Amino acid sequence: MIQIYPYDSEGFFLGQPETLNPDPVTGQYKIPEKATIIPPVKDGQGMWRPWFDSEKQEWIEKADQKYKDSLKGPTDPPSAVDQLKAQSAATMVQLAEAQNLIESQAKMIADLFLMLAEGGEA
Repeated sequence: MIQIYPYDSEGFFLGQPETLNPDPVTGQYKIPEKATIIPPVKDGQGMWRPWFDSEKQEWIEKADQKYKDSLKGPTDPPSAVDQLKAQSAATMVQLAEAQNLIESQAKMIADLFLMLAEGGEA
């Protein structure tokens, strides 16, 4: 019994090795066309997106940094300091909005007092 490493029609590893038993009559192994006995390892390490070069009989790494980043899980949750910074920024925005509202209300009150002083006519 041996392990084989199947790949798709484009040459990319299918993700799981398979076990191959010898032919019961001849005792020899018949490796499928889209498989190899060479593990998808380079320099003793696994690969992100192994591609098999059937001419050179070797696996080649085809993953770029964008692909690797897409496989990573979510980033670490924000630290307490980052959370406090975000809360502070949100509070500053609310404070600025409240100040604008106060200024507009003060202007409306001043305009109303001016109208009253001029005789109450609009």
